[in-house]
Amino acid sequence: MHVPYCRSKCSYCDFLSFPLAAGSLGTDEYLTALEAELALRGRELAQAGYRVATLYIGGGTPTALTVGQLDRLLGACRYHLPLTAPEWTVEANPGTFDAGKAAILSRHGVNRVSLGVQDLDGDRLALLGRTHTSEEAYQAFALCRDNFASVSVDLMAGLPRQTAENFSAALAAVLAWGPDHLSLYSLKLEEGTSLALLVATGDLTLPGEDEVAEMLLAARRQLSQAGYVHYEIANFARLGHECCHNRVYWQNKPYLGIGLGAHSYWERKRLVNTVELPVYTDLLARRVLPVAEEVLVTERQVMEDTFMLGLRLLSGVSFADFAACHGREAREVFAGQLARLERLGLLFCDGEYARLTAYGLSLANVVFAEFVS
Repeated sequence: MHVPYCRSKCSYCDFLSFPLAAGSLGTDEYLTALEAELALRGRELAQAGYRVATLYIGGGTPTALTVGQLDRLLGACRYHLPLTAPEWTVEANPGTFDAGKAAILSRHGVNRVSLGVQDLDGDRLALLGRTHTSEEAYQAFALCRDNFASVSVDLMAGLPRQTAENFSAALAAVLAWGPDHLSLYSLKLEEGTSLALLVATGDLTLPGEDEVAEMLLAARRQLSQAGYVHYEIANFARLGHECCHNRVYWQNKPYLGIGLGAHSYWERKRLVNTVELPVYTDLLARRVLPVAEEVLVTERQVMEDTFMLGLRLLSGVSFADFAACHGREAREVFAGQLARLERLGLLFCDGEYARLTAYGLSLANVVFAEFVS
């Protein structure tokens, strides 16, 4: 579920989101439309006999909403969706999180929070447009620790004025807090963002690819020594705290996206909601689903997605599961790709699984490109 509002726009962000500081952007009107979409999709799920096993509310910044708005949103989820006892995650930023919001999330059944810390250095946080300090990040984490069964923290590598040493120090500081899960991402410079402009004009420089790779390699060793399992390219968890919701994507299972610009993979179709806020609210005022794009996924594409997404998991792709799902042997369907990637040392195949090698892990996008027709 997409909540497209933030306190302000980060300098690296090209996501579909609106800064609340820009004036009235109709948050209450958006919530009204979101409730209408929840009602339509919830009825569809219930009639088909489905139960919701995972629910992920992201953004934007969901915690940029007021306590009252969060109460309204979470209450609508509980009312309209056929929930089982789901893994229920809400993304939060330290600068928009407080005890009142933690309490309302917990009261409604949220049991997992993903906290966008990104870094602990004040100067780099300011360059990124983040609105929190390192102390606020710790305070927000402490609130999460007291209220939720599982707490995840996001950190970024490859930032302006960042070295391998201070990335390692930030990771060590966060590890001392005791998070259950960590997501480590390298900065991706997106065209049209203010950060990209600063880099293009030479006002800022970024660490080189080799330095970023070393940051992440050292971080993997650091996390392993601290007892975290590296279970997906960018994700690490204590045992039992892997993100169930994201596994749905990596295992190429169906999911529904709700909200402005949300994406779904449902009934063998890729669905994309409109990105135009007035269109979104108008359609849902008339109880019409706001789908702007609908593409049928071919069997070949499904098999490619299953293999490509499955390789993101360190456990790899099970040949038996692939055959059971698709009625085809992956070693026949992708014979050329598997042979080529094994020859290059990027992939390892035994009798049961195909997995990225340590070398393949650092060149994962090269591997994935082999499974896109």
